[in-house]
Amino acid sequence: MSVGGSGIPRLQELSYVETAAQAVAEGKTFEQIRVAVVDRAARHAWETDTVGAFNASKWEKKRADGQEYVHSTADVLKELMRFRWIERRVLPSTRISASEHAHATFTMTAAGREWTELVAHRPAEGFNALAGALMEAHPQFEGYLRLVGARPDSAANHLTIPLMRGEGNPGHDDEAYLAAFTANTVEAVRKGDLGWSATPDVIGQTLRDYVSRAQRRTAERALLEEKREEKRAAKYGARKEKAAKTEAGNPASPIGRRRQLAALCEEAAVRLAFSAAGCSVDYISHELLRRWTRFLGLANFSYYAPGPSALRLWATSTVTGTGTPADFRRTVGPEAERAAMQAVPRMWNAERGSAAQEMYRPVWRIRAAVCWDRRINDGVFDAALTAAARGEMCNIGFRVHLDEASHGRIPSSTRPLVMLTPPGHPRIYHVMRIDRADAREEVLVHE
Repeated sequence: MSVGGSGIPRLQELSYVETAAQAVAEGKTFEQIRVAVVDRAARHAWETDTVGAFNASKWEKKRADGQEYVHSTADVLKELMRFRWIERRVLPSTRISASEHAHATFTMTAAGREWTELVAHRPAEGFNALAGALMEAHPQFEGYLRLVGARPDSAANHLTIPLMRGEGNPGHDDEAYLAAFTANTVEAVRKGDLGWSATPDVIGQTLRDYVSRAQRRTAERALLEEKREEKRAAKYGARKEKAAKTEAGNPASPIGRRRQLAALCEEAAVRLAFSAAGCSVDYISHELLRRWTRFLGLANFSYYAPGPSALRLWATSTVTGTGTPADFRRTVGPEAERAAMQAVPRMWNAERGSAAQEMYRPVWRIRAAVCWDRRINDGVFDAALTAAARGEMCNIGFRVHLDEASHGRIPSSTRPLVMLTPPGHPRIYHVMRIDRADAREEVLVHE
Protein backbone atom coordinates (compact mmCIF):
# COMPACT_ATOMS: atom_id res chain seq x y z
CA MET A 1 0.00 0.00 0.00
CA SER A 2 1.36 3.39 -0.97
CA VAL A 3 2.05 5.98 1.67
CA GLY A 4 2.00 8.89 -0.76
CA GLY A 5 -0.78 11.28 -1.72
CA SER A 6 -2.76 13.78 0.31
CA GLY A 7 -6.32 12.47 -0.03
CA ILE A 8 -8.52 12.06 3.05
CA PRO A 9 -7.80 8.62 4.61
CA ARG A 10 -10.81 6.38 5.22
CA LEU A 11 -10.61 6.57 9.02
CA GLN A 12 -14.04 6.39 10.59
CA GLU A 13 -12.65 7.59 13.92
CA LEU A 14 -9.67 9.87 14.56
CA SER A 15 -9.15 8.08 17.88
CA TYR A 16 -7.58 5.25 15.84
CA VAL A 17 -4.53 7.49 15.38
CA GLU A 18 -3.91 7.58 19.13
CA THR A 19 -4.51 3.82 19.41
CA ALA A 20 -2.11 2.92 16.59
CA ALA A 21 0.59 5.34 17.75
CA GLN A 22 0.51 3.90 21.27
CA ALA A 23 0.69 0.36 19.89
CA VAL A 24 3.69 1.24 17.71
CA ALA A 25 5.41 2.87 20.71
CA GLU A 26 4.95 -0.40 22.60
CA GLY A 27 6.61 -2.36 19.78
CA LYS A 28 3.48 -4.23 18.71
CA THR A 29 3.19 -6.05 15.39
CA PHE A 30 0.79 -5.23 12.57
CA GLU A 31 -1.60 -7.95 13.77
CA GLN A 32 -1.48 -6.65 17.35
CA ILE A 33 -2.10 -3.11 16.09
CA ARG A 34 -5.08 -4.41 14.09
CA VAL A 35 -6.52 -5.99 17.25
CA ALA A 36 -6.01 -2.72 19.15
CA VAL A 37 -7.90 -0.83 16.43
CA VAL A 38 -10.75 -3.39 16.56
CA ASP A 39 -10.89 -3.00 20.35
CA ARG A 40 -11.06 0.78 19.99
CA ALA A 41 -13.88 0.47 17.44
CA ALA A 42 -15.73 -1.93 19.75
CA ARG A 43 -15.38 0.47 22.67
CA HIS A 44 -16.72 3.31 20.54
CA ALA A 45 -19.70 1.16 19.46
CA TRP A 46 -20.43 0.29 23.10
CA GLU A 47 -20.11 3.91 24.28
CA THR A 48 -22.45 5.21 21.57
CA ASP A 49 -25.02 2.42 21.79
CA THR A 50 -28.26 3.98 23.00
CA VAL A 51 -30.70 1.23 21.97
CA GLY A 52 -29.08 -1.88 23.47
CA ALA A 53 -27.85 -3.18 20.12
CA PHE A 54 -24.19 -3.71 21.10
CA ASN A 55 -23.18 -7.30 20.29
CA ALA A 56 -20.00 -8.36 22.11
CA SER A 57 -19.76 -11.68 20.25
CA LYS A 58 -19.71 -9.87 16.90
CA TRP A 59 -16.68 -7.87 17.99
CA GLU A 60 -14.95 -10.98 19.33
CA LYS A 61 -15.28 -12.52 15.87
CA LYS A 62 -13.82 -9.39 14.28
CA ARG A 63 -10.97 -9.50 16.78
CA ALA A 64 -10.18 -13.12 15.93
CA ASP A 65 -10.48 -12.69 12.15
CA GLY A 66 -7.10 -11.50 10.84
CA GLN A 67 -8.77 -9.98 7.76
CA GLU A 68 -11.09 -7.65 9.67
CA TYR A 69 -10.11 -3.96 9.95
CA VAL A 70 -7.00 -4.53 7.82
CA HIS A 71 -7.72 -1.49 5.65
CA SER A 72 -8.44 0.72 8.67
CA THR A 73 -5.19 -0.41 10.30
CA ALA A 74 -3.17 0.14 7.13
CA ASP A 75 -4.78 3.56 6.62
CA VAL A 76 -4.00 4.76 10.13
CA LEU A 77 -0.40 3.53 9.86
CA LYS A 78 -0.10 5.22 6.49
CA GLU A 79 -1.33 8.44 8.14
CA LEU A 80 1.33 8.14 10.87
CA MET A 81 3.92 7.75 8.11
CA ARG A 82 2.54 10.80 6.32
CA PHE A 83 2.93 12.81 9.54
CA ARG A 84 6.50 11.43 9.81
CA TRP A 85 5.62 10.00 13.22
CA ILE A 86 6.72 6.49 12.17
CA GLU A 87 9.25 5.37 9.59
CA ARG A 88 7.93 4.31 6.21
CA ARG A 89 7.60 0.67 5.27
CA VAL A 90 5.38 -1.50 3.07
CA LEU A 91 1.83 -2.16 4.30
CA PRO A 92 -0.69 -4.79 3.18
CA SER A 93 -2.69 -3.69 0.14
CA THR A 94 -5.48 -6.24 0.56
CA ARG A 95 -7.16 -8.12 3.40
CA ILE A 96 -5.77 -11.41 2.09
CA SER A 97 -2.19 -10.13 2.11
CA ALA A 98 -2.45 -9.08 5.77
CA SER A 99 -1.10 -12.46 6.91
CA GLU A 100 2.19 -11.70 5.14
CA HIS A 101 2.62 -8.58 7.30
CA ALA A 102 1.19 -9.95 10.56
CA HIS A 103 4.58 -9.94 12.36
CA ALA A 104 5.84 -6.65 10.90
CA THR A 105 6.85 -3.98 13.41
CA PHE A 106 7.29 -0.25 12.94
CA THR A 107 9.87 2.32 14.02
CA MET A 108 8.62 5.47 15.73
CA THR A 109 10.38 8.77 15.05
CA ALA A 110 11.29 11.32 17.73
CA ALA A 111 8.31 13.46 16.62
CA GLY A 112 6.03 10.45 16.91
CA ARG A 113 7.24 9.65 20.42
CA GLU A 114 6.73 13.28 21.42
CA TRP A 115 3.12 13.28 20.15
CA THR A 116 2.32 9.91 21.73
CA GLU A 117 3.50 11.17 25.11
CA LEU A 118 1.58 14.42 24.66
CA VAL A 119 -1.76 12.80 23.78
CA ALA A 120 -1.38 10.28 26.61
CA HIS A 121 -0.83 12.90 29.31
CA ARG A 122 -2.51 16.02 27.87
CA PRO A 123 -5.18 14.75 25.45
CA ALA A 124 -6.59 18.17 24.53
CA GLU A 125 -3.16 19.43 23.47
CA GLY A 126 -2.45 16.15 21.72
CA PHE A 127 -5.56 16.36 19.56
CA ASN A 128 -4.85 20.02 18.81
CA ALA A 129 -1.46 18.89 17.52
CA LEU A 130 -3.20 16.17 15.49
CA ALA A 131 -5.53 18.76 13.93
CA GLY A 132 -2.49 20.86 13.01
CA ALA A 133 -0.81 17.84 11.42
CA LEU A 134 -3.99 17.05 9.46
CA MET A 135 -4.06 20.57 8.05
CA GLU A 136 -0.44 20.29 6.93
CA ALA A 137 -0.90 16.84 5.40
CA HIS A 138 -4.29 17.34 3.76
CA PRO A 139 -5.19 20.55 1.90
CA GLN A 140 -8.82 19.38 1.88
CA PHE A 141 -8.91 19.38 5.69
CA GLU A 142 -7.73 22.98 5.79
CA GLY A 143 -10.09 23.82 2.93
CA TYR A 144 -13.05 22.34 4.79
CA LEU A 145 -12.28 24.47 7.85
CA ARG A 146 -12.01 27.54 5.64
CA LEU A 147 -15.36 26.91 3.91
CA VAL A 148 -17.32 26.38 7.13
CA GLY A 149 -15.91 29.55 8.68
CA ALA A 150 -13.11 28.40 10.98
CA ARG A 151 -10.16 30.09 9.27
CA PRO A 152 -9.15 33.78 9.38
CA ASP A 153 -9.68 34.05 5.61
CA SER A 154 -13.11 32.36 5.63
CA ALA A 155 -15.61 34.19 3.41
CA ALA A 156 -18.64 32.90 5.39
CA ASN A 157 -19.37 31.30 8.74
CA HIS A 158 -21.16 28.29 7.29
CA LEU A 159 -21.69 26.17 4.20
CA THR A 160 -25.28 25.19 3.41
CA ILE A 161 -26.31 22.55 0.89
CA PRO A 162 -30.04 22.66 -0.01
CA LEU A 163 -31.80 19.28 -0.09
CA MET A 164 -35.31 17.97 -0.66
CA ARG A 165 -36.80 15.70 2.02
CA GLY A 166 -40.32 14.83 0.93
CA GLU A 167 -41.53 18.32 0.08
CA GLY A 168 -42.68 18.83 -3.50
CA ASN A 169 -42.58 15.08 -4.10
CA PRO A 170 -43.22 14.63 -7.84
CA GLY A 171 -44.38 11.04 -7.68
CA HIS A 172 -42.14 8.14 -8.65
CA ASP A 173 -40.72 9.55 -11.87
CA ASP A 174 -36.92 9.92 -11.69
CA GLU A 175 -36.80 12.75 -14.23
CA ALA A 176 -39.45 14.72 -12.35
CA TYR A 177 -37.64 14.25 -9.04
CA LEU A 178 -34.29 15.32 -10.47
CA ALA A 179 -35.92 18.34 -12.13
CA ALA A 180 -37.58 19.32 -8.83
CA PHE A 181 -34.30 18.85 -6.92
CA THR A 182 -32.45 21.00 -9.46
CA ALA A 183 -35.10 23.73 -9.33
CA ASN A 184 -34.96 23.70 -5.52
CA THR A 185 -31.16 24.09 -5.60
CA VAL A 186 -31.29 26.89 -8.18
CA GLU A 187 -33.84 28.79 -6.11
CA ALA A 188 -31.83 28.39 -2.90
CA VAL A 189 -28.70 29.69 -4.65
CA ARG A 190 -30.67 32.62 -6.06
CA LYS A 191 -31.74 33.61 -2.53
CA GLY A 192 -28.08 33.49 -1.41
CA ASP A 193 -26.49 33.00 2.03
CA LEU A 194 -25.30 29.46 1.31
CA GLY A 195 -21.57 30.13 1.40
CA TRP A 196 -21.29 29.22 -2.29
CA SER A 197 -22.83 30.08 -5.63
CA ALA A 198 -23.18 28.66 -9.15
CA THR A 199 -25.15 29.48 -12.29
CA PRO A 200 -28.38 27.57 -13.04
CA ASP A 201 -26.73 25.93 -16.06
CA VAL A 202 -23.80 24.66 -13.99
CA ILE A 203 -26.11 23.43 -11.25
CA GLY A 204 -28.35 21.54 -13.66
CA GLN A 205 -25.51 20.01 -15.67
CA THR A 206 -23.46 19.02 -12.60
CA LEU A 207 -26.38 17.34 -10.81
CA ARG A 208 -27.56 15.51 -13.92
CA ASP A 209 -24.07 14.29 -14.88
CA TYR A 210 -23.32 12.98 -11.38
CA VAL A 211 -26.66 11.16 -11.04
CA SER A 212 -26.44 9.70 -14.56
CA ARG A 213 -22.93 8.36 -14.01
CA ALA A 214 -23.87 6.83 -10.66
CA GLN A 215 -27.01 5.19 -12.07
CA ARG A 216 -25.02 3.83 -15.00
CA ARG A 217 -22.44 2.29 -12.65
CA THR A 218 -25.24 0.77 -10.55
CA ALA A 219 -26.84 -0.76 -13.67
CA GLU A 220 -23.49 -2.15 -14.81
CA ARG A 221 -22.88 -3.74 -11.41
CA ALA A 222 -26.38 -5.25 -11.41
CA LEU A 223 -25.81 -6.71 -14.89
CA LEU A 224 -22.44 -8.15 -13.83
CA GLU A 225 -24.00 -9.73 -10.75
CA GLU A 226 -26.81 -11.19 -12.89
CA LYS A 227 -24.26 -12.80 -15.19
CA ARG A 228 -22.42 -14.24 -12.17
CA GLU A 229 -25.69 -15.67 -10.88
CA GLU A 230 -26.35 -17.26 -14.27
CA LYS A 231 -22.90 -18.88 -14.24
CA ARG A 232 -23.46 -20.20 -10.73
CA ALA A 233 -26.87 -21.51 -11.75
CA ALA A 234 -25.37 -23.27 -14.77
CA LYS A 235 -22.60 -24.77 -12.67
CA TYR A 236 -24.69 -25.94 -9.73
CA GLY A 237 -27.95 -26.64 -11.56
CA ALA A 238 -30.08 -24.08 -9.73
CA ARG A 239 -30.04 -20.35 -9.06
CA LYS A 240 -29.30 -19.46 -5.45
CA GLU A 241 -32.24 -17.98 -3.66
CA LYS A 242 -31.68 -14.38 -2.70
CA ALA A 243 -32.68 -13.10 0.72
CA ALA A 244 -36.01 -11.30 0.72
CA LYS A 245 -35.72 -7.53 0.79
CA THR A 246 -38.03 -5.01 2.35
CA GLU A 247 -39.65 -2.58 -0.05
CA ALA A 248 -37.65 0.33 1.36
CA GLY A 249 -34.37 -1.55 0.96
CA ASN A 250 -35.03 -2.97 -2.50
CA PRO A 251 -33.71 -0.69 -5.25
CA ALA A 252 -36.28 -2.21 -7.64
CA SER A 253 -39.23 -0.93 -5.56
CA PRO A 254 -40.62 2.62 -5.99
CA ILE A 255 -39.63 3.53 -2.42
CA GLY A 256 -36.18 2.00 -2.86
CA ARG A 257 -35.64 3.85 -6.15
CA ARG A 258 -36.71 7.15 -4.62
CA ARG A 259 -34.42 6.74 -1.61
CA GLN A 260 -31.53 5.78 -3.86
CA LEU A 261 -32.17 8.76 -6.14
CA ALA A 262 -32.49 11.13 -3.17
CA ALA A 263 -29.15 9.86 -1.83
CA LEU A 264 -27.49 10.36 -5.23
CA CYS A 265 -28.90 13.89 -5.48
CA GLU A 266 -27.50 14.70 -2.04
CA GLU A 267 -24.07 13.36 -3.05
CA ALA A 268 -24.20 15.41 -6.24
CA ALA A 269 -25.23 18.56 -4.36
CA VAL A 270 -22.38 18.14 -1.86
CA ARG A 271 -19.83 17.74 -4.65
CA LEU A 272 -21.29 20.77 -6.42
CA ALA A 273 -21.29 23.01 -3.33
CA PHE A 274 -17.75 22.20 -2.24
CA SER A 275 -16.38 22.53 -5.76
CA ALA A 276 -18.17 25.86 -6.30
CA ALA A 277 -16.81 27.11 -2.96
CA GLY A 278 -13.25 26.22 -3.96
CA CYS A 279 -12.52 22.90 -2.20
CA SER A 280 -13.28 19.79 -4.25
CA VAL A 281 -13.97 16.71 -2.12
CA ASP A 282 -15.81 13.48 -2.80
CA TYR A 283 -18.89 12.65 -0.73
CA ILE A 284 -17.22 10.10 1.57
CA SER A 285 -14.34 12.49 2.29
CA HIS A 286 -16.86 15.18 3.23
CA GLU A 287 -18.61 12.74 5.61
CA LEU A 288 -15.30 11.93 7.29
CA LEU A 289 -14.28 15.59 7.52
CA ARG A 290 -17.52 16.62 9.16
CA ARG A 291 -17.18 13.74 11.65
CA TRP A 292 -13.54 14.53 12.41
CA THR A 293 -14.12 18.25 12.89
CA ARG A 294 -17.06 17.58 15.21
CA PHE A 295 -14.89 15.18 17.24
CA LEU A 296 -12.13 17.81 17.44
CA GLY A 297 -14.61 20.55 18.43
CA LEU A 298 -13.75 22.62 15.36
CA ALA A 299 -17.04 22.47 13.44
CA ASN A 300 -20.53 21.02 13.54
CA PHE A 301 -23.25 19.96 11.10
CA SER A 302 -26.95 19.15 11.01
CA TYR A 303 -29.65 18.09 8.57
CA TYR A 304 -32.36 19.32 10.95
CA ALA A 305 -31.66 22.96 11.80
CA PRO A 306 -34.69 25.25 11.30
CA GLY A 307 -35.41 26.43 7.79
CA PRO A 308 -35.74 24.76 4.39
CA SER A 309 -34.34 21.23 4.17
CA ALA A 310 -30.56 21.43 3.94
CA LEU A 311 -27.29 20.06 5.20
CA ARG A 312 -25.74 22.87 7.23
CA LEU A 313 -22.07 22.88 8.24
CA TRP A 314 -20.65 25.58 10.48
CA ALA A 315 -17.52 26.47 12.43
CA THR A 316 -17.45 26.20 16.22
CA SER A 317 -13.91 27.54 16.48
CA THR A 318 -11.31 29.84 14.96
CA VAL A 319 -8.14 28.12 13.74
CA THR A 320 -5.05 30.19 13.00
CA GLY A 321 -1.91 28.69 11.45
CA THR A 322 -1.13 25.05 10.70
CA GLY A 323 1.02 22.33 12.20
CA THR A 324 2.30 22.51 15.76
CA PRO A 325 2.09 26.34 15.99
CA ALA A 326 -1.65 26.29 15.07
CA ASP A 327 -3.88 28.16 17.51
CA PHE A 328 -7.38 26.85 18.33
CA ARG A 329 -10.06 29.01 19.90
CA ARG A 330 -13.28 27.07 20.43
CA THR A 331 -16.69 28.40 21.42
CA VAL A 332 -16.89 26.45 24.68
CA GLY A 333 -17.14 27.00 28.43
CA PRO A 334 -19.68 28.52 30.85
CA GLU A 335 -20.39 31.60 28.73
CA ALA A 336 -21.17 29.53 25.62
CA GLU A 337 -23.30 27.11 27.67
CA ARG A 338 -25.37 29.92 29.20
CA ALA A 339 -25.86 31.48 25.76
CA ALA A 340 -27.09 28.10 24.52
CA MET A 341 -29.70 27.86 27.27
CA GLN A 342 -30.80 31.46 26.71
CA ALA A 343 -31.59 30.51 23.09
CA VAL A 344 -33.76 27.53 24.09
CA PRO A 345 -37.08 29.41 24.68
CA ARG A 346 -36.85 31.05 21.26
CA MET A 347 -36.12 27.74 19.54
CA TRP A 348 -38.86 26.08 21.59
CA ASN A 349 -41.44 28.63 20.44
CA ALA A 350 -40.35 28.21 16.83
CA GLU A 351 -41.20 24.51 17.14
CA ARG A 352 -44.73 25.26 18.39
CA GLY A 353 -45.98 25.78 14.86
CA SER A 354 -45.32 22.15 13.96
CA ALA A 355 -46.06 20.60 17.35
CA ALA A 356 -48.59 22.89 19.04
CA GLN A 357 -50.22 20.12 21.05
CA GLU A 358 -47.02 18.55 22.33
CA MET A 359 -45.64 19.33 25.77
CA TYR A 360 -42.35 17.61 24.94
CA ARG A 361 -39.92 18.03 22.07
CA PRO A 362 -37.18 15.67 20.86
CA VAL A 363 -33.85 16.66 22.41
CA TRP A 364 -32.08 16.20 19.09
CA ARG A 365 -34.37 18.69 17.34
CA ILE A 366 -33.91 21.44 19.95
CA ARG A 367 -30.17 20.69 19.96
CA ALA A 368 -29.95 21.15 16.18
CA ALA A 369 -31.79 24.47 16.35
CA VAL A 370 -29.75 25.90 19.23
CA CYS A 371 -26.38 24.72 17.93
CA TRP A 372 -27.05 26.24 14.50
CA ASP A 373 -28.34 29.48 16.04
CA ARG A 374 -25.40 29.89 18.44
CA ARG A 375 -22.81 28.26 16.12
CA ILE A 376 -21.75 25.78 18.80
CA ASN A 377 -20.87 22.12 19.06
CA ASP A 378 -23.33 19.42 20.21
CA GLY A 379 -21.21 18.84 23.30
CA VAL A 380 -21.67 22.44 24.47
CA PHE A 381 -25.45 22.13 24.22
CA ASP A 382 -25.47 18.77 26.02
CA ALA A 383 -23.32 20.14 28.84
CA ALA A 384 -25.60 23.17 29.18
CA LEU A 385 -28.80 21.09 29.11
CA THR A 386 -27.40 18.69 31.68
CA ALA A 387 -26.48 21.56 34.02
CA ALA A 388 -29.90 23.16 33.58
CA ALA A 389 -31.74 19.88 34.20
CA ARG A 390 -29.75 19.32 37.40
CA GLY A 391 -30.47 22.84 38.61
CA GLU A 392 -26.82 23.82 38.35
CA MET A 393 -27.46 26.76 36.00
CA CYS A 394 -29.24 29.60 37.81
CA ASN A 395 -31.24 32.58 36.59
CA ILE A 396 -32.12 31.32 33.13
CA GLY A 397 -35.86 31.91 33.64
CA PHE A 398 -37.09 28.35 33.17
CA ARG A 399 -36.71 24.79 34.36
CA VAL A 400 -35.78 21.80 32.19
CA HIS A 401 -37.55 18.46 32.54
CA LEU A 402 -36.11 15.44 30.71
CA ASP A 403 -37.84 12.15 29.98
CA GLU A 404 -36.67 8.76 28.72
CA ALA A 405 -39.78 8.19 26.60
CA SER A 406 -39.05 7.71 22.90
CA HIS A 407 -40.36 10.23 20.41
CA GLY A 408 -40.38 8.49 17.06
CA ARG A 409 -37.33 7.47 15.07
CA ILE A 410 -34.08 9.27 15.87
CA PRO A 411 -32.24 10.20 12.64
CA SER A 412 -28.94 8.38 12.23
CA SER A 413 -26.93 11.62 12.19
CA THR A 414 -28.29 12.60 15.63
CA ARG A 415 -28.34 11.03 19.07
CA PRO A 416 -30.26 11.28 22.35
CA LEU A 417 -28.92 13.00 25.46
CA VAL A 418 -26.82 10.72 27.69
CA MET A 419 -26.37 11.75 31.32
CA LEU A 420 -24.47 9.94 34.05
CA THR A 421 -26.31 9.13 37.27
CA PRO A 422 -24.49 9.74 40.61
CA PRO A 423 -23.18 6.13 40.62
CA GLY A 424 -21.78 6.78 37.14
CA HIS A 425 -24.31 4.80 35.07
CA PRO A 426 -25.48 6.28 31.75
CA ARG A 427 -29.11 7.33 31.50
CA ILE A 428 -30.61 8.13 28.11
CA TYR A 429 -33.12 10.93 27.54
CA HIS A 430 -34.99 11.38 24.28
CA VAL A 431 -37.39 14.25 24.99
CA MET A 432 -37.45 17.49 26.98
CA ARG A 433 -39.90 20.07 28.31
CA ILE A 434 -39.30 23.57 29.60
CA ASP A 435 -41.41 25.15 32.37
CA ARG A 436 -41.51 28.54 34.02
CA ALA A 437 -39.09 28.76 36.89
CA ASP A 438 -41.91 29.49 39.36
CA ALA A 439 -44.46 26.94 38.06
CA ARG A 440 -43.02 23.55 37.29
CA GLU A 441 -45.95 22.30 35.21
CA GLU A 442 -46.54 25.40 33.09
CA VAL A 443 -44.81 25.37 29.74
CA LEU A 444 -42.73 28.47 29.14
CA VAL A 445 -43.94 30.64 26.28
CA HIS A 446 -42.55 34.06 25.42
CA GLU A 447 -44.94 35.99 23.24
